[in-house]
Amino acid sequence: MLSVALRTLRTRWTTFTGAFVALSLGVALLTVTGLVLASSLDAPRRGPERFAAAPVVVKGADTLRVRTPAGVRTQKLARPRALTAGTVARLGRLGPVVVDRTFPVRVADGGPGDLVGHPWSVAAFAPYRLTAGRAPTAPDEVAISGDWARVGEVVRTDRGVLRVVGTVRSASASGGAGSRGFEDAVFCTDARAAQLAPSVEQLVVVADPAAVRRAVRGVDGVQVLTGDARREADADPDRDAEAVTAMNALFGTAGGVSAFVSVFVVASTFAFAVAQRRREFGLLRTVGATPGQLRRMVVAEALGVGVLASAAGCLLGSYGAPLLAARVVEAGLAPGWFTVGAHTWPYQLAFWTGLSVALGGVVAASRRAGRTGPAEALREASVDSRTMTPGRLLAGAALLLTAAVTLCLALAGDPGDLLHRKSSTSRPMLLITAVALLAPLVVRPLTRLLAWLPARLPGAVGMLVRENAAAAVRRTAAVAAPVLVTVALTGSLLGATATLNGAKAAEARARTTADFVVTPRGGAAFDAA
Repeated sequence: MLSVALRTLRTRWTTFTGAFVALSLGVALLTVTGLVLASSLDAPRRGPERFAAAPVVVKGADTLRVRTPAGVRTQKLARPRALTAGTVARLGRLGPVVVDRTFPVRVADGGPGDLVGHPWSVAAFAPYRLTAGRAPTAPDEVAISGDWARVGEVVRTDRGVLRVVGTVRSASASGGAGSRGFEDAVFCTDARAAQLAPSVEQLVVVADPAAVRRAVRGVDGVQVLTGDARREADADPDRDAEAVTAMNALFGTAGGVSAFVSVFVVASTFAFAVAQRRREFGLLRTVGATPGQLRRMVVAEALGVGVLASAAGCLLGSYGAPLLAARVVEAGLAPGWFTVGAHTWPYQLAFWTGLSVALGGVVAASRRAGRTGPAEALREASVDSRTMTPGRLLAGAALLLTAAVTLCLALAGDPGDLLHRKSSTSRPMLLITAVALLAPLVVRPLTRLLAWLPARLPGAVGMLVRENAAAAVRRTAAVAAPVLVTVALTGSLLGATATLNGAKAAEARARTTADFVVTPRGGAAFDAA
């Protein structure tokens, strides 16, 4: 029967075109989501940026620790705690001390939205280098990074009217002079920076690190940063880890949904292809083919289609993954450093998943065709006398019961759990799978109901559609299952997202009753004015 299967694939390739396309696209989707998920598991290791050339950075504590019955809970502070004057004086006895200050700057007419100001003396520790002009010497003079303003230009800001006297570029900037680098910064004189940001939250000490640690030993709320730990003094040291967490959630959910939909579509397509060949199977049984030979022939055909389609899907996925990575970066869903890495396990997982789904999709259908006698097989080519197997009925009922029980438990115990991402995704999948498995039970009555009016219109088209769909229940269910899964899952996910957004908005409205809320920009405090 293996030779018969190969000849069937060669001469009747149009029969398997739908299964091949569905499987290759499903495997491609799994490959794309697997590659981007694998590439988002780890963030690139980054060294310090603002203080890459600083020997030692001393910073105030930036983490709040609270003891609770469940243990110590920590929360990141918006800004570090200020260093005391005594600590600054003690460090000044060890060597030169350069105080770092950071404050937000808003440009009146255009300019970067995340512009920050620093004293000029800390620019050398990034290091920043002048690419044009000179260093600021007057209170209204600044040097800028980036190319949003030129030397000699006057800029109106919320900090007053400033005159650009120089441009700088950091060592990490990738472009030419004036490239942005890791931040959009404005450097003013040290005295002007002290007026705008009086508190000392971190500073650079040009001294031996061991001596610095001894000097601040026993002082609460002080961190001594050296080596790669100096990255903790950057503006947002955890941004890569936070980006990785967000991407894992995004691509993990996308991968799970893609796998769920792909499995249903591919399995239903293969089952439909087998159901279409009932008359052929009946003829083979009539000329002497045994049930085992028939099953082996169908499995061999699925194996051939599965291998070719899975390989084609992996190839398509290798081209689609970089396009998806570029698109999510362009849309702001992923940081600029995100690219697809050289991973092999997503290809293996997608290939073997596709092949397993292809074989699984034909096993049940081939067993049904092999169990029937020749005359019964010919009758089943037109009419399905048995719509459900005991195993499918049991699996569908079990999943339906599980979905109902988990929903009732959540409503009775913790209704808020239904708003979590995992719950709002997995619970609809249980219900959708149960309905898809039990679809043959409702196909005949539902088809007759929907086709009641078309069947009474002039002509025989409506009547033929109704009777054909009601007679070939398995084939109709195989066609309807992918549509059911796609529409139901899309509706449930979009509905869950809208419900979650509405719940969050209602919670925020209930928490704050004021007409307006004014917050300082960039986490800074309000000044006296």
